[in-house]
Amino acid sequence: MSNQLATLGVPVCATALVLLVGWRLLGKKKLPLPPGPKGYPVVGNLFDMPKENDSPVYSEWQKTYGDMIHISVLGKHFLIISSLKVAADLLQKRSTYYSGRMRFIFGGELCHHNHSMVLQEGAYHREMRKCGHRALNSTAVKQWQWLEEEAAHETLRRLLQNPTDFVKHFHRNAAFSIMRIAYGYQLKREDDPLLRNANKVLDNFSKACAPGRWLVDVIPFLRYVPEWVPGAGFKKTARIWAHEREQLYNVPFDFVKKGMVAGTALPSMTALLLDTKKPHTNEEHIKDAIGSLYAGGTDTTPSALTSFVLAMTLYPHVQRKARAELDQLLRWGPVVAMGVPHRLIKEDEYKGYRIPKNTIVLTNIWHMNRDSSAYGPDVDDFRPERFLGPDPTPWGFSTSNTQEFGSPAFGFGRRVCPGEHLADSSLYIVCSSMLATMDISPVSGPDGTPAMPEIQYTSGVVIHPKAFQCNIKARSAKAAELINGTAL
Repeated sequence: MSNQLATLGVPVCATALVLLVGWRLLGKKKLPLPPGPKGYPVVGNLFDMPKENDSPVYSEWQKTYGDMIHISVLGKHFLIISSLKVAADLLQKRSTYYSGRMRFIFGGELCHHNHSMVLQEGAYHREMRKCGHRALNSTAVKQWQWLEEEAAHETLRRLLQNPTDFVKHFHRNAAFSIMRIAYGYQLKREDDPLLRNANKVLDNFSKACAPGRWLVDVIPFLRYVPEWVPGAGFKKTARIWAHEREQLYNVPFDFVKKGMVAGTALPSMTALLLDTKKPHTNEEHIKDAIGSLYAGGTDTTPSALTSFVLAMTLYPHVQRKARAELDQLLRWGPVVAMGVPHRLIKEDEYKGYRIPKNTIVLTNIWHMNRDSSAYGPDVDDFRPERFLGPDPTPWGFSTSNTQEFGSPAFGFGRRVCPGEHLADSSLYIVCSSMLATMDISPVSGPDGTPAMPEIQYTSGVVIHPKAFQCNIKARSAKAAELINGTAL
């Protein structure tokens, strides 16, 4: 009898185990999805997705649905995060599962940006990040500080001569630094073809990879529609943008290789990585890694510097305190308001909600930086003092380079921008140099009172302050003399 029971016990235990696992799986599936606007059959929230200025739209939704908003578009799940705490819990602490990337048919596959570090994932992405880390870690970037200082001094001189074109000067500053550091290429003309193409490609990327902007990202089979078919104009656009992207990556990379053969190449990140290339490292990894950093640096830094001028114009009392803390600027006017979408690689559960596998995670950085539970009730004020207290990293949000200010400006988890150290150094040098030698103030209105600019930003992946006017001048004759004395 005991043998019979023992024999019977095996299938009974197995059945119980199956039932237990099945019950847990069934219970997990019964967990609700996070709240969000009610969609339509089949298409879901397709018509709710904003085509531009998405951060403010999602911030309005946050008032109704909370910090986690779920929407679906043609069966695809999207999660919009508007809280620094939720971002820290998911994108930082569970970064292993939240570091995938959304598949961009238009921007990635048709425009060829899927080779860039920002859209890659898996082994290829890891190899590119290794290349980027070798060239841009906190120790390696110190060798370029002299160059960043020279670029800053040249920018001050140009601001002194023509202050109204400050945005143009900021673009030149970024281009001069990044082209010299990345490729040893010395920018000599304002209309340099490499600079023109870099500006075009970055503008194209911002448009091409904006979630919800291109129908082919939602209906992938449209990529096979011939270019001549009415309504398929996006194919021609993608073909042109892809060619410009290839030129951006290939031309300067080949410039370095030819210079190394001829013995004329100046020191650069590309030359360093090629010269110390390990046997298993593919040259494509180096080209794509440096190309991604080069492309991103020429557009993001000018946006941050323009936000700095806007903040100094609007908050003269902060300027007077000369708190040249770039970390606060990045919180107040983030360069990438929505970040680049993450993809969840396995189903997850958080605060009683089910988050399905392959959910696309959109991060409303613009709203996170105005999270009153993290930063206090005066979140819209440019107030550097908030970061000088005993807990400058709200909700424990910190990465290798955000421990002092707890800002998501450089991204999340394993997707943190590899160029953060170089950007932080460059922005600090330019902004502190401007505050030390220049006065930034609003222009006067028709009645003689200060005409304060509006806080308005463009749309896209990388956002910029919309055009505004301000006065920029030397603080004194001695400051002007100092600026002219340090010109290149």
